[in-house]
Amino acid sequence: MDRIDASNTRVFALSVDVPERSAGFRQAMQFPFELLCDPEKKVVQLFHLLNPHEHDGIAYPAIFVINPEGRICYRSLDRTATRVKLTEVLTFLDKLQDDPSFTAQGGRKKAFIVPLPAEMWQILQNMIFRGSGADWKHYFKYTFVYTPRNLVKLIKRPFTGKKGDDH
Repeated sequence: MDRIDASNTRVFALSVDVPERSAGFRQAMQFPFELLCDPEKKVVQLFHLLNPHEHDGIAYPAIFVINPEGRICYRSLDRTATRVKLTEVLTFLDKLQDDPSFTAQGGRKKAFIVPLPAEMWQILQNMIFRGSGADWKHYFKYTFVYTPRNLVKLIKRPFTGKKGDDH
């Protein structure tokens, strides 16, 4: 937080929880920044961050840096298992101090990401200790969707003109 404060930057987090629940979470996690609430999910949908597969709709992790003119100069649209590294954001803030017109897109640029062992461990802990039925449903949905047969269908679909299953 010292480096972020030194860059004349303020941090906010956005949650789809109601203010009472967010306040308890902020206190339990000891966040040194404000947690904004969007229980109607208007801002989350506006920024295309809605993850409908978890807990009846939560926000995907994302980071936006907005300059004093109100323009987004950095964004990282992440996923639950893969998030931008803090060092990358801090490096961007350092460059922004040198050049106020500097912009960048953060996060991984891969189309398909295999979680690292540490990330898999975090996913398992979240599902076991903090998860709900929605987490398990999401896990099984995406585990069984990408079978070899389904991948062949997915690859063939643009050439056959079929949009659904072939039965």
